[in-house]
Amino acid sequence: MKQKTVLFESWRGKYADSPRAISEALQKLRPDLKLVWVADESTRLPDGVARVRRHTPEYFARLYSCHYLISNDVVSKHLVKGPRVRYLQTWHGTPFKTIGFDEEFRTYPGAAAHQKRLERDIKKWDYLLSPAPSSSDILRGAFRFDGELLETGYPRNDILKSAEAPRIREEVRKELGLDPSALVVLNAPTWRDDSPHPDGKFTDPGVLDLDLLQKTTPAGTVILNRMHSVVKSAPPGRDGFTLDVSNYPDIAELYLAADVMVSDYSSAIFDFAVTGKPIVLFPYDLARYRDNVRGLYYDYEEWAPGTIVTDTESLGAALSNLEEGHRANAERYRTFVSRFCPLDDGQASIRVVERVFGY
Repeated sequence: MKQKTVLFESWRGKYADSPRAISEALQKLRPDLKLVWVADESTRLPDGVARVRRHTPEYFARLYSCHYLISNDVVSKHLVKGPRVRYLQTWHGTPFKTIGFDEEFRTYPGAAAHQKRLERDIKKWDYLLSPAPSSSDILRGAFRFDGELLETGYPRNDILKSAEAPRIREEVRKELGLDPSALVVLNAPTWRDDSPHPDGKFTDPGVLDLDLLQKTTPAGTVILNRMHSVVKSAPPGRDGFTLDVSNYPDIAELYLAADVMVSDYSSAIFDFAVTGKPIVLFPYDLARYRDNVRGLYYDYEEWAPGTIVTDTESLGAALSNLEEGHRANAERYRTFVSRFCPLDDGQASIRVVERVFGY
């Protein structure tokens, strides 16, 4: 009998996110399967995993002939689904800002073309992952998906609950050159649909006053700037104070390395909450983003799991009083985790393998 093949695509060629977690679970639980990743030669893959380059003839042949396809985003040129393919769409974040067909404003260039690609891709999905019951109806509606929805939690967050988490934290901090005693702040804003860059990506509004922030945060603070993958570049660096980690391969490892997250409307907030560490919300353009740029599924003030600030001075004060702020928001944080992350227990990948592949 011919060996069954599983084809993985994450972020158009990275070895990351929920597809990575599922792939690593399959290596342990279903060694009979052939695992193939869409990746270029610079991407490190585990031993025993095959590689195919995106948009090559072999890539399209694999798309058509594989037995399982696992992706965390639209497979942009997936025109014909093979007769044996079972397509698992993991998606890439718990919905807070509107997604899919719920996007009302569509202010970004190429929005119409993206919607067409999305509609074409959804028709091929056999399974769609949901991180929590609270997200399931939103995902179904946003994608107009009537197939099998798997409420499993996000496989990509398994690492945050693993026995290896302390070791990974220590190794990543060492790799990044961070002092063991440093207060490490992961700054992870989402992108702004209405801030296009001429090269096709987007610009970050750059509202943070880094000079002021450095003066108002504790000595030894380090800001890890993690820009969204579609954003052109991080804010200008400050030696010893900021570090651009936008190209770091796996953001989950940065969650472990950090002591606190600063973000706005990013789905990274849901993932970071699994760690139990403080979160400071920085929605400096809330009214505009909510009412004119993207739109939100929840009332921000009711939803937020931590202190809300809207200017650099207040952000510095919040980072200087982290424990106090975390205690003050403890009940809100617990409610947030219970509502949005109840299945992120470190076993999501196993549940996916059981449901889709069996073992």
